[in-house]
Amino acid sequence: MTFFGKLWSLLTGTWTYFWAILTAFPFLGFPLAYFSIFAWKRDRRLAGRWAINITNFLLIRAVAVGYSVIWPEAVSVWWWITGFFVTAIALLGFIQVKWKGKLSLLKASFSVWRLSFLLFGLVYVVLYTTGIVKTMGNV
Repeated sequence: MTFFGKLWSLLTGTWTYFWAILTAFPFLGFPLAYFSIFAWKRDRRLAGRWAINITNFLLIRAVAVGYSVIWPEAVSVWWWITGFFVTAIALLGFIQVKWKGKLSLLKASFSVWRLSFLLFGLVYVVLYTTGIVKTMGNV
């Protein structure tokens, strides 16, 4: 194998392990994103918003992987995630129309995205605990 082949193999392996660690422990993405963006932009609020958004993506990925590992024969988790977002945006949009008389899908979507951080954080902890209990039951 050539030097560049070995270098490419090392880089792809490192990248794969990095993503595996962030999938197993998505909350590690928060300080990584926060400090990277803060070092780049020198804005704490912007860094905090971006860190929450990136961690939310990592949480969704971790929940999807955890669900498929614990229940491999079940319905795809992406249907559940899509259904959650569509239903939550529709509910918040309905509440907006009732209270304010007009609909802002952008505000409803951002609100659901922020709330999903809390929901997927809770689901991640539940799935992580369920996976540990299920694995210990097989031992």
